[in-house]
Amino acid sequence: MRAVVMDRLGGSDVLRLSEVEKPMPGPGEVLIRVHCAGVNPADWKCRQGWLSGFLTYRFPFILGFDLAGTVAGSGEGVTGFAEGAAVFAQSDVGAGKWGAYAEYVCVSRESVVPMPDNLDFAQAAAVPTPALAAWAGLFEDGGLQAGHKVLVHGGAGAVGTFAIQFARIAGAHVAATCSAGNRDYVESLGCEHSIDYRTQDIPAATRQWSPDGVDLILDCVGGASLPGSLDMLRPGGMLVSILTLAEGDPGPDHAGAAQRGLRTAVTWSKMPSGVQLGKIAALLGSGQVRPPRIETLPLEQVAKAHDLLQSGSARVKLVLQVAD
Repeated sequence: MRAVVMDRLGGSDVLRLSEVEKPMPGPGEVLIRVHCAGVNPADWKCRQGWLSGFLTYRFPFILGFDLAGTVAGSGEGVTGFAEGAAVFAQSDVGAGKWGAYAEYVCVSRESVVPMPDNLDFAQAAAVPTPALAAWAGLFEDGGLQAGHKVLVHGGAGAVGTFAIQFARIAGAHVAATCSAGNRDYVESLGCEHSIDYRTQDIPAATRQWSPDGVDLILDCVGGASLPGSLDMLRPGGMLVSILTLAEGDPGPDHAGAAQRGLRTAVTWSKMPSGVQLGKIAALLGSGQVRPPRIETLPLEQVAKAHDLLQSGSARVKLVLQVAD
């Protein structure tokens, strides 16, 4: 089968198209013919070795956390997945197995979910990791409740797109930071108050919207890009940051927050993810949630996709077209 492989850690130049043996599903696995693969910041960080504390690299290695495709077979003990059925999933790359940048991939049954009928493969491939990260940050780590006031830092990105919509559906009030050009977009998602991070004082603008402070901040950007974050929380409030693994990113000030009676957490999309992704699929299928804006590139342009994402030049969610 055709796949993008890497034989060592490094820059985008280590990615190469190659023919490799098609995998066979083991017990508890579903074999999926990949139509589209989502590209996430975790992909280039994995390529450079930043995930070495979480997984063991066995070369040649195939990247790709997110995919949408059709069932091509299943292993022992797997039922309920008819061949040809459209599905989407988070791959087992996080466990050191081959990922989604390939024509076929084997994924743990617990992570595979039927694809909503109203999405195409490219849209569905853009969902798993950012949506699961937003879900974990808001509900599992953030303890979001109806009536809470939430600030989403980085509201126009893929994680922020889902976070705004999930929080709104849960009955929360949402503010979000974004550029001026994305204000209409985040407000169309259900954001009540948008803050231009380039021209406005974020803490002052947040306090203007919620004088007593917010209940929850979900920092989808990291890298110390949200100064004064603890000052924006109400007493007992919570700051949740998406794990970036970036060098020089100190993460939340856990000790400083505790001294002030505030709470902090670092979050990421957890595995296996089928239960949460199934709930997200239902929201997508009903039209209550929509996927992020996407741009699709052919698999051959995987290095370009990584470079755009790593440099911060990508303005929308990038998806690789693996099969016609």
